[in-house]
Amino acid sequence: MSFETYIGRIDLTEPDGTKFDYERFILTANPDGTRTLRTLTHSPNGDLLRDTNQLVAANWRPIEAMGRLFYKNQAQGTVLRRIMGDKLHSYVWPQSGTVEFAEFDAPPNMNIGFHPIFHDAWKMSFLDTSHHEFQPILGHTVSNSWNGSSLGHGQKVTGSAKFAGTERITGPAGTFECEKFIWNTSFDKILHVWRTGPHHMFVRLLVAEGDKEGSVYDLVALETQKMVWPT
Repeated sequence: MSFETYIGRIDLTEPDGTKFDYERFILTANPDGTRTLRTLTHSPNGDLLRDTNQLVAANWRPIEAMGRLFYKNQAQGTVLRRIMGDKLHSYVWPQSGTVEFAEFDAPPNMNIGFHPIFHDAWKMSFLDTSHHEFQPILGHTVSNSWNGSSLGHGQKVTGSAKFAGTERITGPAGTFECEKFIWNTSFDKILHVWRTGPHHMFVRLLVAEGDKEGSVYDLVALETQKMVWPT
């Protein structure tokens, strides 16, 4: 049995030049073709910590996801989701301890959003890269805020994005041959997203228009491990 893991860090540079250690991640390319993404994200002002784990199929269809949120030093709860057929099953454990369940439609090509910045590269996975026209993006989020500072069953959000060609990006983690996308989000932002490779590795995100315009999220560290068990 063989698999690959990618361990990395994403930093945020704000428009005034201030830099933050923003997100840590582990991406695993599993033996069956599925992929797992684990992220730890903390906000620049230090009041939010988000721990997520997402599993997608070889064709990028979400399978299951978990998110745990800490806000202002207090645990806010946990959300667990699984897609079964054409339904999204959502379980929320708030700090009250009461389990809340809801069921939603899960159309084809729908993403499950938990707000890690790395996952914005995965949200482009259903787009057709054979042309440069805008295409719809559909997601089901856990929070109605841009930074994910609340936790619940969420709602469906829509936007549009297009493939904008290929670019070679050089940054702190190295030089990467990237696919670039332009995304008109539902949060009144226009984002430019760069990804690389068969696992759609996050490389860079630029806030081109909207709140915090000019902010850049960069892949600043990356370690690759290829494992074969038994050795």
